[in-house]
Amino acid sequence: MHPFEILAEPVRRRIVEVLAVGSHPVGLLNDIISMEFQVSRSAVSHHLRILRDHGVVRVLPAYTERLYLLEEEFMQELDSAVAELFDLWDHRYGFGTDRPPIPPARPSRAPRASGAAPPAPTPGAARRHRAGRKGRRGFEPGSWLDDQT
Repeated sequence: MHPFEILAEPVRRRIVEVLAVGSHPVGLLNDIISMEFQVSRSAVSHHLRILRDHGVVRVLPAYTERLYLLEEEFMQELDSAVAELFDLWDHRYGFGTDRPPIPPARPSRAPRASGAAPPAPTPGAARRHRAGRKGRRGFEPGSWLDDQT
């Protein structure tokens, strides 16, 4: 199935958007999607199964919960499908000459399938909050928060 066909359904597209920031437990995905789209938890599970069957997401068991995360291969397929559209538009309309080049893909932050742990943080380095600067308003290097990280 083409990546655009999979993401044509708004519920599945929103699931992919939520997972784009990182892995999430199935309960949190159910809560978010059922609240936003006013659908039942079984409907969300149905869409998650479709995404899983088409290789869009992967499930990792983590103790008592199941974490969903995006598959890199699908994201590369989606990227190439978008690149094909840009090439077609460029050929037909000449849009590509003014368009800045698409930057190369960043390395994946997804957990490794081999189960290897990510590298340990450097001692003394400031630890960033998982949501960026959220929760660190007014943080300045050298402040008392440096001692807390």
